[in-house]
Amino acid sequence: MMTGSLNRLDNAADVRNVMRMEITRDSQKPPLAKAILRATVPLRKRLGLTRPQIAASAFRHWCWHAVTGSHPLVLTTDLFPQETRLLLNTFGEARPLTYLEIGVFWGGTFKNVLQQRDRLSLRTKCIGLDVWDEVKDQANNTHVSGWPNRETVKRALEKRRLGNFELLAGLSSRVRELVDRKIDFAFHDANHTYTAVREDLELLHPLMSDRAMMLVHNAGKDFEPDKTYYQTDGGPYQAIMDLVKFGKWDLKTLEYRLAVLKRRP
Repeated sequence: MMTGSLNRLDNAADVRNVMRMEITRDSQKPPLAKAILRATVPLRKRLGLTRPQIAASAFRHWCWHAVTGSHPLVLTTDLFPQETRLLLNTFGEARPLTYLEIGVFWGGTFKNVLQQRDRLSLRTKCIGLDVWDEVKDQANNTHVSGWPNRETVKRALEKRRLGNFELLAGLSSRVRELVDRKIDFAFHDANHTYTAVREDLELLHPLMSDRAMMLVHNAGKDFEPDKTYYQTDGGPYQAIMDLVKFGKWDLKTLEYRLAVLKRRP
C-alpha cells in the first residue's frame, strides 16, 4: 500500500513509487503493449498523464471518469513484479480453500490472485477486507482513510469476469466477526505500524487453519517505505521477528519487501 495520499506528488520518492505502481498494473498486458507503455512513461510523466498524476489532478481525474466511468488507479498494485511472482507462486503451492487479503487498496494484488486462482482451476473463496471510503480508522495509521471506493473495485473485477470473491468493509480488528470460515492463506498490506501488524497477526493466528500461509508486505528494512517504518517503531519487520521468536510463526523467506510465514499450530 502507498503511504499518505496521492493528492500530492511533490516528493520524488513518492513519484517513483507510484510510477512503479503504474508499470506493475500493466505488467500482464501483451509484450508490445508493455513495451510501448514503458517507453512512453517519461513523456507521459512530463505531460502529467501517468495514472497517479491523473488521479492527483481534479480536472484530469474528472475527464478520466467521464470517459471510462472508473478511477485511474483502479486495479493498480505497488508490489514489485518479483513480489507478485512470490505471492502467486506461494498461493499456487498452497492451493488454499480460503484466501483473505487485508488492505485491498485499488485491488491490483487481489485481481492478480483471482486470476492465478482461475488459471489453476481452484475453487478458492477470495475475501478482501479494507476500510475503503466507508470506515474511519482513528488509530495511528500509516495509511489515509477515505478512499478507495469498494464498488468501483468490485465493478472492475467483475468486468474482467472474475468471480467467487467478496469485498468487505471494516477494520482488521473485526475480522473475527466478518469472516465466518477458516483462513488458509492471508496477505497483509494494511496499517504498517509495529503495533498494528503484531495485533493483526495475533488476531489472525487462531482464525487460520493448521500450517496456513501468511504473507506480509512492507516487511523489510532496506527498501522504502519499509526503511521508514522500521526506523519509526520497528514496523512490520520487527513485529514479524518478535512473533517468530515467540513461536507462533515460521519465517519461510523475506524477499524484497515481502515476508512469507507459515502458521505454527
